[in-house]
Amino acid sequence: MLTAAAGTAAATYAAHESPGFLVFLVPLFVWLYWKGSSGWIPPLLLVFLVVYAVQLDRLPEEMNYGAPFEGRLVFEGGAVIDGDSMRGLARIQDGPAVYATYRLNSAAEKAFYEDRLCCSVLSVSGTFSVPDPPPHRFAFDMPAYLKHNGAARVLELSGVREVEERRDAAGLLARKRQEVALHIDRAFPDSLESEAQALLIGERAGMSQEEEQLFRTLGISHLYAISGLHIAIMTGITYFLLIRLHVRKETAWLLLAIALPLYAFLAGGSPSVIRAVSMAELVLILRLVGTRISVMPVLLASFITFILVDPYIIYQIGFQLSYGAVFGLLCSGQLLGQLPKWQAAFAITAVSQLGLYPLLLVHFYEVSLSAFVVNFLFVPLYSIVIVPANFLLLGLTLLTQPAADVLFTVYEPMRAAVGSFMAMLASLPYQMWNPGKPEAGWLIVLFGSVLLFFVSIERGYRHWKLLFIFVPALVFTAIPYLDPSLRVSFIDVGQGDSALIELPHRQGVYLVDTGGVVRFGGEEFQERHEPYEVGRRVVAPYLKGKGISGIDALILSHADADHIEGAEEILSLFRVGQLHVSPGSLEAPGMDVILAEAGAADVLAMGDGVRWSAGSASFSYLAPADADYAGNDDSLVLLLEQGAFRVLFTGDIEEDGERKVTLQHGDRLRGVTVLKIAHHGSQTSSTAAFLEAAVPAFAIISSGKDNRYGHPHPDVVARLETLGIPMFNTADSGTIELMVRDGSVRKTTVSKENAGPP
Repeated sequence: MLTAAAGTAAATYAAHESPGFLVFLVPLFVWLYWKGSSGWIPPLLLVFLVVYAVQLDRLPEEMNYGAPFEGRLVFEGGAVIDGDSMRGLARIQDGPAVYATYRLNSAAEKAFYEDRLCCSVLSVSGTFSVPDPPPHRFAFDMPAYLKHNGAARVLELSGVREVEERRDAAGLLARKRQEVALHIDRAFPDSLESEAQALLIGERAGMSQEEEQLFRTLGISHLYAISGLHIAIMTGITYFLLIRLHVRKETAWLLLAIALPLYAFLAGGSPSVIRAVSMAELVLILRLVGTRISVMPVLLASFITFILVDPYIIYQIGFQLSYGAVFGLLCSGQLLGQLPKWQAAFAITAVSQLGLYPLLLVHFYEVSLSAFVVNFLFVPLYSIVIVPANFLLLGLTLLTQPAADVLFTVYEPMRAAVGSFMAMLASLPYQMWNPGKPEAGWLIVLFGSVLLFFVSIERGYRHWKLLFIFVPALVFTAIPYLDPSLRVSFIDVGQGDSALIELPHRQGVYLVDTGGVVRFGGEEFQERHEPYEVGRRVVAPYLKGKGISGIDALILSHADADHIEGAEEILSLFRVGQLHVSPGSLEAPGMDVILAEAGAADVLAMGDGVRWSAGSASFSYLAPADADYAGNDDSLVLLLEQGAFRVLFTGDIEEDGERKVTLQHGDRLRGVTVLKIAHHGSQTSSTAAFLEAAVPAFAIISSGKDNRYGHPHPDVVARLETLGIPMFNTADSGTIELMVRDGSVRKTTVSKENAGPP
């Protein structure tokens, strides 16, 4: 049956991605033949091919870019209204899924849709568009997100003509879910509201990014995703109350069988909820008819059923983690059954973490090491106290608010103390193992080692068998430290600057600027709950995806927002040894926030004449030469040298700054390999005299696509072309990665269109 589940997933994935993935079925059939079950091969092969054909037929139809649209659509669960943006997956009536976006025009319009979006049919007009590729291979990938949700295109709405209330069952349940959310918002104290929304109805939009990061650090994010734990507690409480009310057991089972699917919809219908409810539902039905069945067939049946019903569910991390964890626990059932209860509780956490770590690396690039201990403490706390308390408080607020208020006076300070304890634990260093994102080959190796571990412990557990998991994991972690290449990456942060330097064998990691967003004033309703943060959304994933958890020096060329705004997030997410700033820039607006987050980092004012070496590379600051900070022309100018390979980072220096650097260091400029064009290609920089003094092999411009400043300026482009200097722009190429080995330079970009020697 495991073969059937794996084959169904393989056939579905092959239909969506590549028919070549069907090759994965070969070892499954070989395994069946070896086990003496060759008679199953013909019918199973037929089933897999039928699944493949059915899924292939269900792929979304393509839509023409720029084509207009008028019609009706319904936003699906998970649609977001944040600031003046309304967006989310939607389904066109009698048509495919799309990702719809709409710009709200007023506070009144925002309030209107906040009340009605969940359960309305909208008559709209708009235009189909193609999403931009991700800025780098570790960033959120909108085209892949659409594909993995069966969506054909982005639909940019220009207007909504009519809003009609949905009358179907899904619309009514969506309205009830919204009513419960509004009730929690009104009845619960502010400090408890977001947690109650997450634990009771699976709504996590109210949680801050800092809270989400805390849960990931401790490895307890799963406690806030409604799953088997929550379903078991809710079922147990309901069954206990029904029995206390003298309801017959059979009647209680029947009522639960009716209630659980309704709760699944109220809880948002996430994959983990679907898995838990479907399994509980099947067990209850079998009890009602007097039949018992083992858990594994039930799990496999629900796994295959949901893939057939919704083939895109295999891409959802919740679905993968939920079924992966339960499969791992069932495969290690013999081991767990032999342990004392307290050891078994710890082993359950360990097995779940070990079995899922390749998946966690694929999606998050890191794994919480403290989760092995922290879950041993917090799973019982949430199971016995926090989750039941939230169900109880919800019930009391519905029945009698005064009684709930009395309980809140006891529960709220207790929960605050638990929160403080969690924050203290999360602040401890070295909790995250961050080896980076495994590529396809390594992913197969890591998953293979996990499978080998589970197969081996079926014949008896021995501590040495953990080597099956630990050895491949350690080798994968060591890869960057074995790499002799110098790597320089110009990260696509939109209209801003950020560059990463990785020395050979990880002898040093340096980040030059962090990007940022220049924010302009707007009306109150346009303010987002969580403003877009380049440091957290773009730069941090790039570092984590490459297995970087510490930075030797964070270099902030100057204090403009498009260079430093992301520094606050970088300092909070990574260990930073030194913070290099331009002399006098610490008094500039925005730098106080960065200093407050700097923590143990040494804050150093740098300038002309400062040099240091690390491994085979040397670094030199060529500017500024004074301590009076005056903006762009006092940017730090950094020269990186390794043998004949040299990179000049110029910040935002303009004509005067370029002239000073040329006069002082003209001999060191000539023949640099890479020139990072100053000020994103502004007309006031990259003068002909400076370019002629440097004569770089090629130039890199970091600018945003269709930016409001018109960077790079046509005059700058013309100067580069006149001098025959090849130019590459992050706005066109995405993140530009340079790998230097044995004197040769290789350049790659997001699309790989420009892969090869520059």
